[in-house]
Amino acid sequence: MKELNDILAKYQGLPLPVVGDALPDLEKFAKRFFADCAEIYDIVTRVKDAERNPSGFSLVDAPILGLLVKISKLMREIVKYYDSGDANVIAYLERQAIEAAVVARYLLSATPETIENYRKCSFKDRLAAFEAPAEGFYATKAGQRLKASIRNQFQAEGLNAASFERQKKQKWKVEGKSVRDMFAEIGMGDLYGNVYGFGSESIHASWGHSMNFDLSRNTDGTYSALPIEMPADVRYVGPVLLFCNPAYVGWCKRIGLGRLVGVLDWIEQVNRQLFAAFDAVYQPLDG
Repeated sequence: MKELNDILAKYQGLPLPVVGDALPDLEKFAKRFFADCAEIYDIVTRVKDAERNPSGFSLVDAPILGLLVKISKLMREIVKYYDSGDANVIAYLERQAIEAAVVARYLLSATPETIENYRKCSFKDRLAAFEAPAEGFYATKAGQRLKASIRNQFQAEGLNAASFERQKKQKWKVEGKSVRDMFAEIGMGDLYGNVYGFGSESIHASWGHSMNFDLSRNTDGTYSALPIEMPADVRYVGPVLLFCNPAYVGWCKRIGLGRLVGVLDWIEQVNRQLFAAFDAVYQPLDG
């Protein structure tokens, strides 16, 4: 826990953001705080109750842990790209972090059967490759290695090509639910369009994304290439944390790490305080 204590020690006596703080001070604090949040999330994924989990985590817990590890890695990268001022790349990363957080929170309240269903749904494309005829790419050494690798993954979880009938019937969605359904299940359905729907444009070949990041509109209505990176606004990390932080709280409660919940509650408190301070600065600018 020394890693965690060293991070928290940096905030001893350090003024927390309040409404009225200047924008440069808020941005400086935010970059430090969000970077530390990523490190705290990483620490949480590496701590365990030795009595409950003397070695590692079973297939009932491991899928959730994997999503939390993914979020902590993404958060590190998000902060780096805010430093470099590249909003285009950030859009890809934040969308992934939000989706991982929503699915993790859904699984935290799910039955073991649903978690098994989630695992099996992840094999959709692997199953298609595994069942593909041994011709073309799959007749090559690389194709054969891919099939062997998938076979090993199946065997590790006691699966075979006949293990996925339920997933096929549910169109490879967990309990037949889309990510949008999971947003609603965790009580955040009203935010789906704003924080995830728009973010999806960064993944797909979207005209909306091109208008925002890759083209400039000329006065005569034509468009020109915009090869420069768009500036990044660090305040937008706050809403990402609002999705991610509860997943780590739920994980700690699930595996017997209640002593860490207070730290995560502190993150949520500071994040909301920081967001309010940013909002007070930008509100007059936004009209």
